[in-house]
Amino acid sequence: MLNDNIVKIKDSIVAVGVKLNENQVSIIGSGFSVSNDGKILSAAHLYNGLEPEQIKNFVGMAMIKREKSGLEYYSWSPLELIKKEDKNDVVLLQMRDYKKTLLKPLELGDSEKVEAGNEVYFIGFPYAAQLINDGFGITLIVNRAIISNIKQDGINLDHPRNWFIVDTISNPGNSGSPLINAQTNKVIGIMTISFRKKSQVQQDLDIHEPMHIAGAKPINLAKELLK
Repeated sequence: MLNDNIVKIKDSIVAVGVKLNENQVSIIGSGFSVSNDGKILSAAHLYNGLEPEQIKNFVGMAMIKREKSGLEYYSWSPLELIKKEDKNDVVLLQMRDYKKTLLKPLELGDSEKVEAGNEVYFIGFPYAAQLINDGFGITLIVNRAIISNIKQDGINLDHPRNWFIVDTISNPGNSGSPLINAQTNKVIGIMTISFRKKSQVQQDLDIHEPMHIAGAKPINLAKELLK
């Protein structure tokens, strides 16, 4: 069941952010554990958007304790760049204090076996800072969807898969979330892009309405970073 699958992976999801001061962190995206020694996969554009001073204060938040009541506790730890691949928008990071967390690696699937219509879900920290400020605390958000289309590289003669189009709304903070096959509970992609259009209701304001379309990079494109 989907709820059982979600419980199994919650410990492996990381919020990615920048420490502003001792008491404040700006959360910019998500990531997930891929090893037993603190390695985290995420979207490269999150790292590429950082200023030099922000890179020094780049941090990740992972679960450190869960009560039987369901109450969860999180802690921040410095993140360091291992390597990244900008073409496919994937980055491998190292969490320094991973031993203090409940992180465990997610199992990676084979994105070449994914078909349009497959049921999927992704889990991350969209609008995390806003939810904290509004009194909801740290909140992992799950989105359920299907694979709407599979795009292939039209330049490379091998035509590898380079995009999964997902039938869902993806919000700021979802970049770097694992896209998971709902049947196997294996990661088959990394959420990297949401599609938005200029608001038709408040045209004078800088408000963009989400479209029910999102994009993910197939997980096979990230496996080279793990070698």
